[in-house]
Amino acid sequence: MSSPNTASGHWSRIARLWRHVGPPLRPCAQELAFFTEAVAGWRGASAPDALLLGVTPELHGLPWPEGTKLTAVDRSQEMIDAVWPGSRSDAFCADWCELALPPASCDLVLCDGGFTLLEYPAQQARLAALVRRWLRPGGRCVFRLFAPPARRESVADVMNDLRARRIPDLNALKLRLWLALQESAEQGVEPRRVWQLVHHEAGGDLLGLARSLGWPEEHVLALESHRESTVRYHFGSPELLARLFGEGDGALRLVSVRHAAGALGECCPVVLFDKPLG
Repeated sequence: MSSPNTASGHWSRIARLWRHVGPPLRPCAQELAFFTEAVAGWRGASAPDALLLGVTPELHGLPWPEGTKLTAVDRSQEMIDAVWPGSRSDAFCADWCELALPPASCDLVLCDGGFTLLEYPAQQARLAALVRRWLRPGGRCVFRLFAPPARRESVADVMNDLRARRIPDLNALKLRLWLALQESAEQGVEPRRVWQLVHHEAGGDLLGLARSLGWPEEHVLALESHRESTVRYHFGSPELLARLFGEGDGALRLVSVRHAAGALGECCPVVLFDKPLG
């Protein structure tokens, strides 16, 4: 994983451009319905203690059970300041893998795309072990992943679709290129590779590319947030995540893997785990 300073700069740039980010990099309505159903399926006797890994505004806005105590944790203070819609007292800046929460202190743990930000397998296994520890018996966790498709695309396939105007926006382009570039979850991919590819395709003229595609100029310029970044993303399948959550103390049970309709639904599964009562 990148150094803290490098990662901080990466997320500071993304925070400033968050308004340009949309599905599939943020959850769509159907995926939010999956989250809602998972939360509604929790059957505790009192109001839940819920933990959000990240400050995804759409997850804050779910119809939480009355009395829910909602806490969000993000590694970037810039992201908290820019996008968290709740009370500032309910969100704090920390590394997920260093959180010192008490055992059995959470009923619900939710995260949108966050496992991508952690090295595979070491850091992802570390977080999975912590979530198993934090959840009370009967608790559940719900994660939306960015996952490679069953048939991996080539970079050439994606770029050909870009030239043919078969890619609706930059959000879809970035996800498809990240997944096409990654050789393995262990290796991951640097998002700046996408900037390099698109910048080359545009002949250095990103504004001209935006105009030719009919995309908002500001949207395409948001790609500059990755230009100098050296962070690395790691994309894993639901099967890989199930192994991490299904082993060791407090092993969780995989309940469901659900996909939204649409071309990239396969790449954004919503995965639900339960912690058995005994």
